[in-house]
Amino acid sequence: MRCPKRHARWAAALMAPLLTSLLSTLAPSLAAQACELVLTEHRSGRPLTRLPLNSARPAADVAFTHSVLGTPVLDRYVWRPGPQGWRAHLVEERFEGEGYGLPSAAAPGERLLRDGSGWRLQLDRVVDPLVILPLPAQSMRLVLAEQRVILLGQLSLKSIQIRAENCPLPR
Repeated sequence: MRCPKRHARWAAALMAPLLTSLLSTLAPSLAAQACELVLTEHRSGRPLTRLPLNSARPAADVAFTHSVLGTPVLDRYVWRPGPQGWRAHLVEERFEGEGYGLPSAAAPGERLLRDGSGWRLQLDRVVDPLVILPLPAQSMRLVLAEQRVILLGQLSLKSIQIRAENCPLPR
């Protein structure tokens, strides 16, 4: 008389190494397909970190302290696909104060709006490549959708390139 439980155990024991091997082969390629923000040192290309992005709308904010005024600035970026791949678009800048490199008027196709005690500039400017020098006095921070904050100066004091990778094309 055959024992189905015994055969099932043998089959499981024989299949386990095969499944483990198959999963270890597929897992890196599956993980590599996740939509993520990739941060590298700009000149050397040294990897710094990879952060998950919302694949439906890849976006992140760069928040910092204005170097002259000491006021908060927030730049909002979205990544959009194009013929050259995914590219960062600066779509909004929020800031307080006037002068010293801050917008004082909207360019054609832009809108400069009062926002409480500050301003909000709505625009759509391609920034390719997106490279940021995280000066310590400016406390440059990357802010992701779930309010996860990354202090860029802790990753590198050199220029950091930020790009989106493996995001699915919109339907």
